[in-house]
Amino acid sequence: MSIAKELLIKKAQEGYTVCYVDACPLRTQCLRWQVGPHVPNTHSTYRCVNPHFESVATTECPMYRNNQKVRFAKGMLHTFTDDMPKRLEPAVRNGVIRKTNRTYYFEYRNGTRLIPPALQEEIRRLFRANKWTEEVKFDSYVEDYDW
Repeated sequence: MSIAKELLIKKAQEGYTVCYVDACPLRTQCLRWQVGPHVPNTHSTYRCVNPHFESVATTECPMYRNNQKVRFAKGMLHTFTDDMPKRLEPAVRNGVIRKTNRTYYFEYRNGTRLIPPALQEEIRRLFRANKWTEEVKFDSYVEDYDW
């Protein structure tokens, strides 16, 4: 799968952290590596992965961003239904706020910030921890890159 060159250029212009570690075994599948060549030559500085940082250029690189699209959830306005116990919404809300922050929670809830797969699972775990056994449904889903 090939990412549109225009999207890579846009990310480079926005200041996305790039990588130039030639020895990295993950570079051909990494968004940071793919954006790197598109940093405009009009920028005198840019954000780049430190090649000396522990675990960089290994299969466990903490800066690695897979170039495959993932399924993000969008919105939680309809996640909490009338048949849920009233204690459930505050428990889940507070759990998400502790994991992220208050602003992000409301952006996730309103659908202005996409909910990444790992956080979707954390939200499901919060529901299960509060004895909700039914499926957790988000408002909608979109496929995008996990920048």
